[in-house]
Amino acid sequence: MSLKSPHIVDWAITSGCNLSCRHCRGMTQGEVSTERARELIEEIAELTPNCVIVEGGEPLLRDDLLELLKPMRQKQLNIYLITNGMLLTSKLITSLASLGIKLMLSIDGDNATTYEAIRGGANFSRVIEQAQNCVREELLETINFTVMKANYTEIPGIFEIAESLGVKQINLIGFKPCHNYNCNNDNGILTPSEYLEAINFACNAARKTGVSFYFDEPFFWPVVKNRGLHAEMPASHSGIVSSSTTACIFGEYIFIEPNGDVKPCSFAPLVMGNINDKCLQAIWSDMLDSPALRQIKDPHNRTGQCGDCPYVTECKGCRSRTFLVRGDWFASDPCCPLSFRQLDKSQDNIR
Repeated sequence: MSLKSPHIVDWAITSGCNLSCRHCRGMTQGEVSTERARELIEEIAELTPNCVIVEGGEPLLRDDLLELLKPMRQKQLNIYLITNGMLLTSKLITSLASLGIKLMLSIDGDNATTYEAIRGGANFSRVIEQAQNCVREELLETINFTVMKANYTEIPGIFEIAESLGVKQINLIGFKPCHNYNCNNDNGILTPSEYLEAINFACNAARKTGVSFYFDEPFFWPVVKNRGLHAEMPASHSGIVSSSTTACIFGEYIFIEPNGDVKPCSFAPLVMGNINDKCLQAIWSDMLDSPALRQIKDPHNRTGQCGDCPYVTECKGCRSRTFLVRGDWFASDPCCPLSFRQLDKSQDNIR
């Protein structure tokens, strides 16, 4: 019997990076060999995911990157490459464009001060220049903007930058904590009221600039409906930003760490297997059959405000963030703007 396809295969192809970012989730050390990576590409193709994200670290630091991207495209996989852009060259941009790769460029601020403070070692002028170069080659699919306390008020500004560059789309990615996250970190996750403000910023900026966006938070559409906001789903050709569900996809996709560990979510402290020990299909089958993952994924197991929420089945709440902040897989999402009490009480809502 054929396996259900994962929404996405997200492959952190290397732990190496040329920057030091405040919001880095950290990486396992070690890389899958080129030989095993080629085998893995075959296994990914057999699972027929909607798309494959290739990231890092900084994927451009991997010497065999092009050598691996070519067979991915030969398998007709829909590839999105996430880069910080600092290592892009004219030659590399041309090569990526010729392969039909969709580039996602991370720009986490609308000015040099914010952007360079968040991404240690980066240069704002250079990333904007590389964005222009990629647009000319029709390579740049979208700007990725990680939403956190340090930059969420700059959401309107990043839409203006995208409009000026001719970039048609922005991915707003809510900051997710990692295992050693400190809730007192001022550059960390937004409170419910701040998330509501961020969503309003995005909806208004999209309407003003004509730049479309995807807000990578499962509560985004419930908030839009509940608050009567105006937002449009990105076009169907937008790949990862038009998933068949807008709910949390914990356990519905595959994340592969640089060392080959396979997880049900990029930020989950759960390892379901390692591709150096077992083929990807077998690990994915184990994930689908896991009673523990089924319990976590089932929205009917939510407690607290999520349990009473009329939108719980279309949202589910971010499971990894909830666990890492609350210590409970089934608790309410601590960042949801639809919290029905103490909406404006800031830090208490995320503890």
